[in-house]
Parts: sequence; structure tokens; C-alpha cells
Amino acid sequence: MGLLVSFAYFALLISVLIDVILIDESRIKNLGKITWLFIVIIMPFIGSILWFAVGREYNSAAPTFSSFGAPERRADLATNNISSTEAEIAKLDAEIEYFERQQKIRALEERLRDRKQLP
Repeated sequence: MGLLVSFAYFALLISVLIDVILIDESRIKNLGKITWLFIVIIMPFIGSILWFAVGREYNSAAPTFSSFGAPERRADLATNNISSTEAEIAKLDAEIEYFERQQKIRALEERLRDRKQLP
């Protein structure tokens, strides 16, 4: 029984250390990465509990979007970076212009390929 508790304690310590080391700096709350490492190493059990309770920021359930529209707009919506109506309309206009330019480029490339194929 004691061996099982020791193994669980060691597994908890290793998993917390790996989590602290690999997590992105932007997802760490309250203290820095190095400080959390020292806390977990000096006080393994309490530091591990503190890390999971107040040290890390968990991913929120961001809405998933289909492949409709430009990726920039999906990223804005996923981060809830909602701006004013005028700004959204300007973004939509820019997106429409971008896709119209892409369509025009494809049409011109096709015309160029057709001209090259003529003898």
C-alpha cells in the first residue's frame, strides 16, 4: 500500500513539473514559471495542488466554426474580440475585396494558360 501511495505521489510531482515546464507563459497565472517550479520542487504536494488550483489557466470552451469566411474573422470571433458594427462592416468589405481579387487573379491565370496553349 505504501508503495502505491509513493508511486502516486511521485507521478503527481512529475506530471506537475512537466505541465509547468511545457505550458505557455500566457497561460500561467499569479506567478512566473520559475517561481512555480520552485514551489512545486520545495513543497511537492501542496505546490502541485496550488498549481492546479490557482497557477494555470485552463482553456475555455471556445466555439468552433466551420470553414466559412476568412480565418482572421474566425480567430476574432473565437477570442470574443467583438468590435463595433462599422469595424465589422469594414472587415467584411476587405474580406470581399480580397476574395474578389483572388478570383480575378485565377481568371487571369487561366486566360494566360489558354493563350500559351494556342499555336
